[in-house]
Amino acid sequence: MPAERGRRFGYWRDPLFLAGLAIYLVNRLLIKPSLQHYSSFFHGHLDDTLTVPVALPVYLFVYRLIGFRPDDEPPRWWEVGLHVAVWMVFFEWFGPVILHRGVYDPIDDWCIAGGGLAAWAIWQNGWLNAANFQKKIP
Repeated sequence: MPAERGRRFGYWRDPLFLAGLAIYLVNRLLIKPSLQHYSSFFHGHLDDTLTVPVALPVYLFVYRLIGFRPDDEPPRWWEVGLHVAVWMVFFEWFGPVILHRGVYDPIDDWCIAGGGLAAWAIWQNGWLNAANFQKKIP
C-alpha cells in the first residue's frame, strides 16, 4: 500500500531514523567494545543493514534544502534504490579497490539492500508514524 499523500516525512525526526541511530550508537559504544570475540554481525553486518534507515533521511533532508527534492513525502522506491546502488558500489568496490580501505564482502550487499527494502516498506506503510502511536483504543 503506497504512502498516504500529504503525509510528511520527518527526516531527522523520523522514528525509523531515530531507532536506527540509537541501535547504531549502542552497538558502536557498548556492544562492540565489550565483545570478547569477533562477531561479523556486530562488527559489520548490523551497520550495513542500518545504512539506509540512518543515512538516507540525512541525504534527503539536504536534497530538500538545496531544491533537489520537491516535497516532503516519504522516500520513494527509486530514491531508496538509487542510494542503495551507489552505496553498494562505493562501499564494496570503490572503497576496497581505489581507496584501499575495507574489504569486499558480498553479504554486505545483501545487508544494505535488505535494510533498504525494509526501511522503504516501513516508510511507505507508515508503520512507525507518530500518529499510529497516538490512536486511542475504543
